[in-house]
Amino acid sequence: MTRDPHAVVVTLNWNGKRDTLECLSSVRAIDYPSFEIVVVDNGSTDDSVPAIKVHFPGISVTETGQNLGYAGGNNVGMRYANQQGADYVLLLNNDTIVDRSLLTALARAARKLGDDA
Repeated sequence: MTRDPHAVVVTLNWNGKRDTLECLSSVRAIDYPSFEIVVVDNGSTDDSVPAIKVHFPGISVTETGQNLGYAGGNNVGMRYANQQGADYVLLLNNDTIVDRSLLTALARAARKLGDDA
């Protein structure tokens, strides 16, 4: 039996508590069997980080301590995913609500494209 490729969903937050909490609620409902979520907080000054930790205690939160911008924050998230041995990395804007089958569909497409290459 082959294992499902491991995916890491990276969500960047900067003072976006409400959007990020809604996004994380949808991501937590994903039906794919092998994934984790990391929130990269880009130096928020609101109460985003404590709220994320209270509402989603199992989700990794990496605090950059400063606003590294979109690319810089996502680079932090991709380094984390690499360290976790991710087969796939999904960069997801924090104002996104996803369908629960998103990762299953993306993994299926990636496998199919890999077979055709």
